This record gives sequence, structure tokens and C-alpha cells, in this order.
Amino acid sequence: MASDLIDKTKDFVFELFKNELDPSFLYHNFKHTERVHKSTKEIIEHCEVSKKEAKALELAALLHDTGYTQGADNHEERSVEIATKFLHQQNVDKNIIKEVNSCIMATKFNDEPDTKLGKIIRDADASHFARNSYWETSDYLREELSLLGIATYSPKEWRDINIKMFRNEHKYYTDYARANWTDGKAKNLKKLLKEKKIAKKI
Repeated sequence: MASDLIDKTKDFVFELFKNELDPSFLYHNFKHTERVHKSTKEIIEHCEVSKKEAKALELAALLHDTGYTQGADNHEERSVEIATKFLHQQNVDKNIIKEVNSCIMATKFNDEPDTKLGKIIRDADASHFARNSYWETSDYLREELSLLGIATYSPKEWRDINIKMFRNEHKYYTDYARANWTDGKAKNLKKLLKEKKIAKKI
């Protein structure tokens, strides 16, 4: 049963993160994984995908950041390795494993997703841009980058980076996300711009 496999996968990822994920990952952790899985299911419910495609998407959403247990570099490739090994152990069909891995690789932010499933998981991975939770998750990501020694940004620098990203670097790909999440993202951008304007006056 697909739901049994999803539950097993969720338990696997939870235990993996609990035991092997560096606590400095304040953003890329199980909470983020749960949020992406929930957003993936939301999009699935409102677009035409087969049961096999839905299964692959849910599995990819749960497994897409497992590579962070081995560090931030090339984490998508590490996630693919972890996913492949786990799903083989669960006797999952090799074609579904291939689709899962394709979806995981589609979460690379600087690459353009070129498949229907890739577009769905990319939108789910960035669903928080349109949520009220964006502000909390954004702060966690800034702190995570600092703790890991990847980059340190002042609040002003981080705000400017996010404004640029919202305006020029990110877009939603699925009809559902464009119709339902664009306004929320615009609202968060407006708030960022307002904060910048207020800061200039101080």
C-alpha cells in the first residue's frame, strides 16, 4: 500500500534527521520536510497526476533533503543516494525510484525544472514564500547559514537578498501555485519593501 510506504519513509527520515543531522540546520530539518510534504499533497489534490506520480512526489518530498545529514555541499546528490538505497530496501519499483530521484534533483534552486513533477515539487519546496511563516523560516535560514560558516548576513543584507530573490530569481511554475500562492508571496515582498523604506528613514 502506498500509504504504508509513505508512513515508513516519514519514519525513516525522522529517525535519520534525529540521529544524524547537525543541529545547526535550523531550517533544513524535519519541520521543513513536513511542510514541503504537506504543500506537495496540496498541489497534487488540485492537478492531474496519476497514483504512481503522486507516490513519487510524496516520496521525493520526504527524502529531498536527507543529504543534509552529510553536509550542505551537493546535498541533492547525497539525497538521491540515500533515497535510492532506502527505496530499494522497500522493494519499490525501479521506475518510481527513478522518478523520485528526478524530483529530488529538480529542487536545485538555480536550475529550471522541465517536467510536470519537477515543477510541482519545486513549488512545494518554496511554498513558504507565500505563507505567514515566511518570516520565521527566513530567520532560521539566515542563522543556519551563519552557524554552518557558509555566509553571515546583517538583517539589512538579508532583506535585500530576499527582495532580489522574490523579484528576479523565484517564480512559481504550476497553475495551482500561481493562482493560489502568488498573492501571498506579493504580500511578503510588499512587507520587505516597507521595512526597507522605514529603515532608510531611520
